[in-house]
Amino acid sequence: MLGLTPLVPVPRLHRGLAVAALLLSGIQLAGCAKEDGPGNAIPNKNVYFGDLHLHTRYSNDAFYLTTEEGLDAAYTYAKGEPVVRSTGETVQMKNPLDFMAVTEHAEFLGAIQSFTDPDHPLYDHPALGQLLQSPESNERMKAWFAFEAARREAGTLEGFDEVALKKAVWTAIVDAADRHNDPGTFTTFAAYEWTAYIDGGNMHRNVIFKDTKDLPVPFTAEDSIYPEDLWSFLDALQAEGAEAIAIPHNPNMSDGRMFTTLDSRGQPIDHAYAKRRQGHEPVVEITQNKGTSETHPELSPYDSFSDFEIFGNLLQGYNRVGKLEGSYAREGLLTGVHSHAAHGSNPLKFGFIGSTDSHSALSIVEEDNLPGFGGATYDATPESRWDRELWNGMPYWAMSTAGVTGVWAEENTREHIFEALRRRETFATTGPRIRVCVYAGHGYDEALMNQSDWAEKAAATGVPMGAVLPRTSKTEPPQFLVWAAKDPRGANLDRIQIIKGWSDGDHAQILIYDVALSDGRSVAADGTVPPVGNTVNVERATYSNDIGAGELKALWIDPKFDPDVPAFYYVRVIEIPTPRWSTFDAAALGKTIPTDMPATIQERAFSSPIWYEP
Repeated sequence: MLGLTPLVPVPRLHRGLAVAALLLSGIQLAGCAKEDGPGNAIPNKNVYFGDLHLHTRYSNDAFYLTTEEGLDAAYTYAKGEPVVRSTGETVQMKNPLDFMAVTEHAEFLGAIQSFTDPDHPLYDHPALGQLLQSPESNERMKAWFAFEAARREAGTLEGFDEVALKKAVWTAIVDAADRHNDPGTFTTFAAYEWTAYIDGGNMHRNVIFKDTKDLPVPFTAEDSIYPEDLWSFLDALQAEGAEAIAIPHNPNMSDGRMFTTLDSRGQPIDHAYAKRRQGHEPVVEITQNKGTSETHPELSPYDSFSDFEIFGNLLQGYNRVGKLEGSYAREGLLTGVHSHAAHGSNPLKFGFIGSTDSHSALSIVEEDNLPGFGGATYDATPESRWDRELWNGMPYWAMSTAGVTGVWAEENTREHIFEALRRRETFATTGPRIRVCVYAGHGYDEALMNQSDWAEKAAATGVPMGAVLPRTSKTEPPQFLVWAAKDPRGANLDRIQIIKGWSDGDHAQILIYDVALSDGRSVAADGTVPPVGNTVNVERATYSNDIGAGELKALWIDPKFDPDVPAFYYVRVIEIPTPRWSTFDAAALGKTIPTDMPATIQERAFSSPIWYEP
């Protein structure tokens, strides 16, 4: 077994902007998607959108954030049906989802909500009195931590049967998923969150089960804080016929631990480890309420779009900013191809998804329709959100309304969506239903995307997002067919970019290519592109689609291809500027936006990478 040694800091010889593409415009495309609903990418494949990370009252932190809504409310809201909250207010999602997984924290599953029953033996516990009676979420949180500490110190508390409670709540979670599952219309998954930290670094994984038959109670961070032990639990399940994947989330809060060539105990990894990680963790959540984990301005100073929804502090860091290296997806992918070039194995080959991590039981991805990140009495109104601080001292506006997972699957069913996740034929968006289609191969020509069956032909000789493009006898560079369409209810598109990373074993590099631009713009000789413009009226929180494009596409050929060097390529689609959720709040309150609060954002989508492996 070939051991992989830790990587030394990678020399960054050249990172910058470049462009080389055949831009295709004015073409009516019938292949990848349709404005009125899912569309074909290849025969019998459609695009579906969903949220694979969300909490209800059964998660203790959601409950101390005053969330009273449960499992049925989560599914009902995601389907676009009205939900009446505990305050009596009715809320409704404007743009329903196609699939959903509720991922309650497995640790102390359902504990707090069970104590609200006056007949519970611990109903009168001194700590719980403050927890249940205080309207202040911070006081409730402190009380829960005090109770949790007492439970840990005692080992057990008389009257608190955690095992029985976990079984009962897990059964309710699985039953709710089955109750709301409607194959072909709305798909649900039994799921949970494994909530582990290593020295304050976030190592959380969302565990998504393919089916609901004979599932055991969750493996938790109480059992182990190491992902490898979670994988062993999943191995045992698979031996019994139950399939599941683990999806890391918030790598931006991992304190540099998520994307390295060491295992979680600090030991060098080998080929077997790399293969095991790819099998158990095919995708990573790169955008959600607590920030976007694509990249960071300090890691990507060459990238004018890198400063997007950055969430700075660790969850368990006492206002500490974590280590950036090893915490962001782009650097992780670069580390992976560098490892492949140097050692022949890539432990960091993962696709992209987006989810919300909402703790309000409601999937919150609409900037102009925010029911709050927590409960109805916590932050459901603009008044309750203004001037509020987060638990770690950050401004409340640091939270984001993101994200959504897009999958290309044959049908809207558990089996087909799960398999799309496993093969990484996925993309992430920061909320809008932007449609993205990508193929890589050889022998494509400019005329192909004029044809109604262009995607079918591209798939016949190439590979989609999430796949590996192997070396053939040909030495010509790979070609990429890229297409994106706006959210039919949302903003126009600014541009399509391809981000390439590669390594020759000694040096690792990144280049960003603008491959399709709206409004007749082109790339200047120095690699820069004129801004698309900005139609946002900040005071009114409005914008117009007078700029940008509803659809963009390109045939792009890699101008710096080396057939002997492993590389990755992923697509980033950028919208025109639109008002941020905090701007909608400011307009509703008649407030002036502080200078450090973003007034506008450019929502985006990220395709899973395609890897070239010699």
